[in-house]
Amino acid sequence: MAQPDPDELKREMEAASAGLTYGSESDRPFSFFFLPGAGDNPPGVDEFARLLCEPDGSPVEERSLDHFFTGHTETSDPWDAQAQAIRPRYEALRELLRTRLRGATVYRLGKIEVRCYVVGGDGKGNLAGLETVAVET
Repeated sequence: MAQPDPDELKREMEAASAGLTYGSESDRPFSFFFLPGAGDNPPGVDEFARLLCEPDGSPVEERSLDHFFTGHTETSDPWDAQAQAIRPRYEALRELLRTRLRGATVYRLGKIEVRCYVVGGDGKGNLAGLETVAVET
């Protein structure tokens, strides 16, 4: 796998996610996430929460990349023309994350307003990816 520089990776991720939102009770955009020196592979959930300075006992969970994008890809409404038209962009974004990041995984932190991080190693000892928010009441 090529080792992208952070600026190149940021440009790629921002271009791939431009105009896309993560669907929940409040559709929110994606933004680039970069955590220098945090390792080349995603850590366990507790370690990831620690890296973000979350208080002990904060709700945190890990999900697969496929599970995170299911609502925009596999289970998108087949009768919604707009959802079907944009579906290939979500599939391409998921594939970019899978191929450009080592061990891409998803961390979800919090309740109700859940901060979601799609994270993987950048090949240079850093964690990178995208972040967004899912509102779940």
